[in-house]
Amino acid sequence: MDERSKGHRRILQEVEVLLSMISAPVLVVNQHGVVIHANTVAENVWGRSLVTLIDKSLDELTDTPTLHQYVRQGKPAMDLQIKINHSSGTQHAYLCKVHPLLVEKEAEGAVLSLTRQLVEEPGSKKEQKNAVRYSFASIRGNSQTINQLKGLAKTVAKSDSTILIRGESGTGKEVLAQAIHDASNRYQGPFVAINCAAIPESLLESELFGFEEGAFTGAKKGGKPGKFEMARGGTLFLDEIGDMPLYLQAKLLRVLQERRVERIGGSVSIPIDVRLMAATHKDVEAMIIQQQFREDLYFRLNVIPLHVPPLRERKEDLFDLIDFFMKSFSERLWKEPKRLSSQVVNILYAYHWPGNIRELENVVEYMVNLEAGELVTVTSVPAYIRTYAEAKKAAWKEEPEVRLSDVNIVTPTLSKLNGQEVQLIREALRIYGETTEGKKKAAEHLGISVSTLYRRLYKLNRERTERV
Repeated sequence: MDERSKGHRRILQEVEVLLSMISAPVLVVNQHGVVIHANTVAENVWGRSLVTLIDKSLDELTDTPTLHQYVRQGKPAMDLQIKINHSSGTQHAYLCKVHPLLVEKEAEGAVLSLTRQLVEEPGSKKEQKNAVRYSFASIRGNSQTINQLKGLAKTVAKSDSTILIRGESGTGKEVLAQAIHDASNRYQGPFVAINCAAIPESLLESELFGFEEGAFTGAKKGGKPGKFEMARGGTLFLDEIGDMPLYLQAKLLRVLQERRVERIGGSVSIPIDVRLMAATHKDVEAMIIQQQFREDLYFRLNVIPLHVPPLRERKEDLFDLIDFFMKSFSERLWKEPKRLSSQVVNILYAYHWPGNIRELENVVEYMVNLEAGELVTVTSVPAYIRTYAEAKKAAWKEEPEVRLSDVNIVTPTLSKLNGQEVQLIREALRIYGETTEGKKKAAEHLGISVSTLYRRLYKLNRERTERV
């Protein structure tokens, strides 16, 4: 054995003794960046045993090319920020200390010590991977429907039962799912989301279940874990589950029954520890009848059903949402704080919001960008919303104003109310109630005066009496 080899072996022996005495995660690598030793703490950090860490390269274990350069060039570093690749597929940021191993002034490798894990502060621009951004405090509004939903969701949050969230597009189904995860016993685990409608069918299977090396042409070297493995210890959220093809529905059902998953091209059955939540805006019951969705999978998913109401059914929350978005975009766009004119408020309340909260957010951002002054006026409202409000107002055929004291003695001069008017009145009263204050809010919601609403109600009661 030459002197160089003896020196190399002596260093390794000394390092092995020292590693057992160090409480920080430590890797020992050669000049090529290949692991030749690690301590127990490092095994826990990477989620790999010593056997699987040995002979792994830094390119596989980290996502920091500069780290390999420090090792190869024999350069020391005190607080080098690196990202490690956990075996579950997640990434974590650490500060790393690099101590070169020199033999006769030549770099033979390095000792890498992780000194501190970096955790993103709440609200920072750089979000931690697979961390939630929303809690129940993020769900704005105090309407009866939204309070009931939040109360039920908080009750089931601690459970591990599967949840199916129903609701139109843009209502905030993923926000609710993240809030449930944040309040669950799994809050320290990852929240992994996948949109089944946004990924091609040919890729969706590998995204969900992972694949082994050589499973198909172009398969990544070393394989790749699927979302079920990445969500281990946390929550997996399957958005737009109604768009999942039937053959994958069958495989998903088996995974839920067996609580185990097999990667594509693999033969090992991997146990999973995840809480599953799914969401859809589709009529799943109709899809079952049309044989587009498996009934047995539906029953597996629909253990705890939750329904997120559309914005048009919770318009009493509209002002709170608008106020929140106005403040948020004013700060983000470096604009002075703004307020809405009464005309703008009436227009926004009269609109039916088919795009729900997502559409409202876009509209508020548009108005904040467009309005130069402090008061948002009608001209800053998107044209299509103004057009809708004008058409709705014209449908009412507004009469000249009269005093409230005259309402009971005035005989309506218009023809009978049309079906659209009756439906709008009943919807407004259902939302706000039939008290004096409720009728006042209903009139604001409909874009008419209180006296006009009373005339419509008088006419409606009169027509009902005549039919009897």
